[in-house]
Amino acid sequence: MTTTITVEPPVASVAGGTPVAARLIRRVILVDDHRLLRETLAAALEMDKSVEVVATAGDGCEGLAQIAAHRPDVAVLDIDMPGRSCFDIAQSLPSVSPQTRVVLLSGRISDAQIQAALRVGVLGILTKDAGPEDVAKAVRSACEGQHFFSSEVSQRLAPAESRGTLFGPAPTLLDALSMREREVLVQLARGLSIKQVAAVLNLSRKTVDNHTQRLMAKLDIHTRSELVVFAFREKLVS
Repeated sequence: MTTTITVEPPVASVAGGTPVAARLIRRVILVDDHRLLRETLAAALEMDKSVEVVATAGDGCEGLAQIAAHRPDVAVLDIDMPGRSCFDIAQSLPSVSPQTRVVLLSGRISDAQIQAALRVGVLGILTKDAGPEDVAKAVRSACEGQHFFSSEVSQRLAPAESRGTLFGPAPTLLDALSMREREVLVQLARGLSIKQVAAVLNLSRKTVDNHTQRLMAKLDIHTRSELVVFAFREKLVS
């Protein structure tokens, strides 16, 4: 299951002035350091008559060079690759290839990475268990100025109505936590007991327990072990 959310940026155009959404073919560059995945996805996308893979690259530096050379409609980037990061590439596009939109692929993605992606204007975020048809949909959505998220990403975005807008200051579950709740979460993830956390943070045990209950409610987590997993996934502890 995927989610498409319409936004209202100007429709990208090619040099001749034809809107991307009005053209049949969406020109795509794939950047991923796993050759088998890159070539398999390229072959699968080429079966969609609305998509043309004009180039591929194995790292961020080569990817940015290919984008500058081909000026594609969409760059599909691995979120974790050597060389230039996907976020750096997205930030560079206005001066390198301003019509190029970005779709990210990730094996595992954290809330912090989702937030960073939205901040640099990424329009699509998919986990790597998505099928080629979902990647093609994300490409078409990006060309039309729409966001396209895989179901896992959609579920981890805070409900839009709770923050007024999807792209407000708190787009993820992590951002829904107060500073004190984060402090409690970090200490719990380090293996401290409620009593020990209270001593470290100079709080009462009841206050720490209340913070822990609110953490679980906000994150829809039901055990201490799940809190620890969340903290490590979000790189709050290492």
